Amino acid sequence: MLAACAPTATESRPTRAPTRTPRSAKVARIAPTETPRPTRTPRPTRTRIPTIPHTPTRVNTPVKKKTRAPTQVANSTGADTTAPATAEPTLAPTENSAATETPTNAPEMNTTLALNAACDTTGGGDYGILGAGGWEGRSPESHPDLNLAMRGYRVVNEFRGLVDYDGQTDGDAPQLWGLFADRRTPEIAHTYQVYDWDWGSNSRGDLIEDYAVTMTGFQVSEGETIFTPDFGHEIGDGYVALVLYADAHRVTLKYTGEDNVIEGYTLHLEGVCVYASLLNLYNARQAAGRGALPALRPGQPIGYAPSGEVAVAIRDRGAFLDPRSRKDWWQGR
Repeated sequence: MLAACAPTATESRPTRAPTRTPRSAKVARIAPTETPRPTRTPRPTRTRIPTIPHTPTRVNTPVKKKTRAPTQVANSTGADTTAPATAEPTLAPTENSAATETPTNAPEMNTTLALNAACDTTGGGDYGILGAGGWEGRSPESHPDLNLAMRGYRVVNEFRGLVDYDGQTDGDAPQLWGLFADRRTPEIAHTYQVYDWDWGSNSRGDLIEDYAVTMTGFQVSEGETIFTPDFGHEIGDGYVALVLYADAHRVTLKYTGEDNVIEGYTLHLEGVCVYASLLNLYNARQAAGRGALPALRPGQPIGYAPSGEVAVAIRDRGAFLDPRSRKDWWQGR
């Protein structure tokens, strides 16, 4: 009978588990150094700093003499309607032109607007300010793009009612029914044409005839308050318009944050007594260098009518348009 053979000393026994890799020596870990982030400059809470750089002024282009007549279209909500095609912008002269000379050939305006009425020296409310860039340094009182009295205007015998133009509609355009507390579509007392401006000779030119009407006089009640028309979006801090110019009987509003009429909508109001608090604020900002200008919220009061008529001219990119256009300034009327 054979005896069991014992394993020899040279035979290896199988291990129960795989041989573990010896651990390496522990190394102290150092947290990576974070790259410091720059501290953000806090933004002002009141005065809006413009983000669009100043656009150099350009010389004005000749005025077209062909009058654009409105096309009558059906008043249906499905109609494809918009602002009339605009002419070239009316822009200020370059720095080397006669920007500071006294304008010549001042117009005589045949109008029933109360442009010399005695205005109340009180009234108004609290108005804000927003930063504004793009002012070229010319005196606002003698600037034909800011003070409409420099250009002048004449009464013309045109249709006194809303008219319809073909084209698309800008849903953000200022709505002129916002001028009135009851948001009505007012009766039109007179139709006007505004004069062009010859920047070379620094004098008024011929009547602008791109449209049959470039300013409209609306019937109002004497003493009626005039408000800031609604706009489709804000220009900052809940405001929709800047005051580019104001005197006792007129005001120029701009529906962007730039201190010029080169881009966006501009609204001229004639024959209105500007509230004293707004006029004083404008004069103070003008004296301070126009780095920030009075700002208005939609529906905020501007002034009151000293007579039975207040006139309105509206512009897009400097070009005067027809204030009677239903699809643009009277949408849904």
